[in-house]
Amino acid sequence: MTFDENEIRQRLRLGEDSRWEFKEFEFRGYRPAGPDRNSVADELAAFANTKGGVMLCGVTDDGEVRGMTRDQLDALEQLVVNVSTDSIKPPIDVDTFRGEIDGSAILSVEIGPGYAMHESPGGSFRRIGSSKRRMTSDEGLRLAQRRSQARFLWFDEQPVPGTGVGTLDEELWGPLLSAEGAADPKLALEKMGLLTRDES
Repeated sequence: MTFDENEIRQRLRLGEDSRWEFKEFEFRGYRPAGPDRNSVADELAAFANTKGGVMLCGVTDDGEVRGMTRDQLDALEQLVVNVSTDSIKPPIDVDTFRGEIDGSAILSVEIGPGYAMHESPGGSFRRIGSSKRRMTSDEGLRLAQRRSQARFLWFDEQPVPGTGVGTLDEELWGPLLSAEGAADPKLALEKMGLLTRDES
């Protein structure tokens, strides 16, 4: 997703949270010199191991926009893409967007929720509040189990977002129910595997 200037300004005023990280980068010429690749990988993996989020690059922890040149943006974007594919196992997908605040260029990096437990050079992290935290072995095990189960559901067993009993055509499912099932159609449809609950 892209963010307009007003949304970014509001975010800069409000500060970091579970979904937003501000990251200031130092450059030698146009090449990123700090923070190092491993630190960036840890941040990205922490987002992927929770519900995803946005890393806003070129911004201090206090929300001050430092900005970058075009060459620096190019080099930083390449660094982020390389880290997401080479330093995190399994790799994660990131979307990058360039923007300006008061003439200063920034790079926003959007990370979606991962499909597995993602390991970075520093270990296994997740996002809690406005910081990354190392996962305990129990947390890592639960995350790996939850995500591996989701990956191996058959296509016809996966819930369809935004649907429910009200979106199903009764003329199609009605004849499938017994007299007992007709008394509580929702429960009967759940037992038949035609209706299920998802995270939302």
